[in-house]
Amino acid sequence: MEDEEQTPEDILIDQYVDLKDKQDSSDLMLELITKYLIPEGRFEEARSWRDAITNQEIKHEAAELLRNALKNVKLSSISRLPQNKDWYLASPAGHPEKTDDQQYHYDRTVSYSNASKAIIQYLDDVKICRNEWITFVTKGAYKSLKEYGAEIDTIAMGISDYIEFILIPDQFYFFTEGDSTPTIGSGIEETTSPEAQPVKLNPVRNAYGNQPEMVDYFQTHFPQLLDDGFVQNFFVSTAVVGGKDEEILVTQNYLAFIPGKKSGWGAGDLNVIDRSTVDHISVGSEVHTEYQGLISKTQSFWTLTFATNQYTQFTRWMYLGKNESEMNVNRPKLGKTLDVLSGNFELVQGDSFQTSGGYTTSVGFGFWV
Repeated sequence: MEDEEQTPEDILIDQYVDLKDKQDSSDLMLELITKYLIPEGRFEEARSWRDAITNQEIKHEAAELLRNALKNVKLSSISRLPQNKDWYLASPAGHPEKTDDQQYHYDRTVSYSNASKAIIQYLDDVKICRNEWITFVTKGAYKSLKEYGAEIDTIAMGISDYIEFILIPDQFYFFTEGDSTPTIGSGIEETTSPEAQPVKLNPVRNAYGNQPEMVDYFQTHFPQLLDDGFVQNFFVSTAVVGGKDEEILVTQNYLAFIPGKKSGWGAGDLNVIDRSTVDHISVGSEVHTEYQGLISKTQSFWTLTFATNQYTQFTRWMYLGKNESEMNVNRPKLGKTLDVLSGNFELVQGDSFQTSGGYTTSVGFGFWV
């Protein structure tokens, strides 16, 4: 049987693979994003290729194109890992269901990938070339699954999350002995139903294993955190001017605001809330100019306001930079933080404004700077 004829997209990807170790191929990745991925609604793949771009100017252009494209489409509402704890209920065996329910197709993609330990033999390469593998596996699976109602972007989300939360951290969900894992969409019939335990995240006590003082702190102030699954942590400030440093810890069941100063005079308090009470996170931006005589200092921030269903709010500031160069260094890292947050909470557009010495002067420049 002859190989399928290569498409222009395949040729472009091959060109990128041939050149990527010899020279900066950011322009080829941008071409892939603009000519194929965005026009075809393959936004998850576009994000992964955007993240792989090394040229910061081109990366910013790709991010802007993706952001503008997402404003004009209505995406399927899909609960994703790690917040989604029920994906394993979608059996990987037998025919897929013929349905337009994209949540089902996402769950089954993750379930099958987990059961078959998909691409585990290429793990080292996946860690380096994640964008290529997401596209490669997604396109292969879509050929079989499109007739069952799966959208290509749904499959890409499932593959991406499988790589991020199961394959790379080695957090596989094990089925009972004797279950089989037929080729995805192959139509092989099986009678055995999978039974297993949900994915177990790395406990907080292990995630902070190299910081024994933090383990002791949690043990003293909120020991329930220690055995809860670690999702992410990042650092913020409690205010633009005169704010205190703080660490935010997201676990499977909790959201913790950890003070930078934990003991002695002026020590802050640990504030922990149940994750299920967080209704949404409002993401905005702020540019603040502080005047000191004839000298002024301008700094840019992303703002996160955690709104709960108990009518409480917690606003924090993430430092972006004082000039374009510094912002271009910080954006990718902070953008990744927001990407992980978006998989666990609903993110909505917040206010963007400029301040000077503490008072509002003008409307700012948009969502996520």
